[in-house]
Amino acid sequence: MFCLLCDSEEKLYDGLCKKCFLREYKPVEVPEFATFKVCSHCGATQKHDKWVQTGYYDDEIINDAIQKDIKIDPKLEDVEITTEIINNRGTVYECMLHIYGKVIDEYIEKDYPIEVKVEKSVCPDCSKFYSGYYEAVIQLRADERKLTDEEIQKADEFISNEIQRLCKTNKLAYVVERIVLKEGVDYQIGSYNSAHKIAVNLQKQFGGTVKESRKIVGHDKSRSRDLYRTWLSVRIPSFNRGDFIEYEDTPYEVEKIGSHKITVKNLKKGEEEHITWKQADDIRKVKTADDIQETTITNITPNEIQILDPDNYMTVDLKLNDNTRKLNIGEQIKVIKIKDRIYIL
Repeated sequence: MFCLLCDSEEKLYDGLCKKCFLREYKPVEVPEFATFKVCSHCGATQKHDKWVQTGYYDDEIINDAIQKDIKIDPKLEDVEITTEIINNRGTVYECMLHIYGKVIDEYIEKDYPIEVKVEKSVCPDCSKFYSGYYEAVIQLRADERKLTDEEIQKADEFISNEIQRLCKTNKLAYVVERIVLKEGVDYQIGSYNSAHKIAVNLQKQFGGTVKESRKIVGHDKSRSRDLYRTWLSVRIPSFNRGDFIEYEDTPYEVEKIGSHKITVKNLKKGEEEHITWKQADDIRKVKTADDIQETTITNITPNEIQILDPDNYMTVDLKLNDNTRKLNIGEQIKVIKIKDRIYIL
């Protein structure tokens, strides 16, 4: 058998002698040009069918774009491919592709020129942002009352700061629209994960409860799954620090509102106690700090203290406890009247 090109009588490889085979051998099929997509809004680059934020150097992005379009011959072993940028003309990169590898026990090196073109596109996240897409709604409400202007202002500032923090790692952390309603304020948030984090942190900031509900708003045919939108109701309590509440028929003074519990003083015992937000549905606000009155101690016995009713000035006898034993006759004290019963504060 003879080499098809030089007629030499050697071992043949695909009809060619070793020398002619290595000279004619094409280790890769290189297209006329390669492309990669860049989002025209945020600069994200499509890499392996995923959009990633910048962080790669130009040669890495271009090398990825070329390698996804070339076909490597299966005979080539120990393959190494590098890309060299020769020139850049706007959105076109003139490159040289360096191929290294081994075939029929010989190491080869070949170079191929190729152009890489930048295609302007819009990434899915930016497409969602500019179309007004949102996955969740935070509903800020107050129990049995309207939100105060101060509460709304604090919530606006808090959510704005949270969005600035979260958007560094989640491009869907944005507010599509802020809607002021008679019953409160709604915030349409692009990402459910971001909305959930904000709602939880809002509750930690203001106290109250968070309740979640969702419903189907569409269907993604490409993924064969339903699309949901979530409503996160953040309810600020009707009471504030210094107000008076009733829980399980016992009156309390609110001393501190925390993220997990409410610190209160039992007005019957004069002792500090805690009520969790899980029990909040059974709490009823009965008085505010503005309802506190002053009166005078008229007499003290070993077991009772006598004061004047601040409304009709009739004497009222109350049992002494550890807090009231320190008081003196004639002293002015603060009291709260709840269901016609007087409690010393």
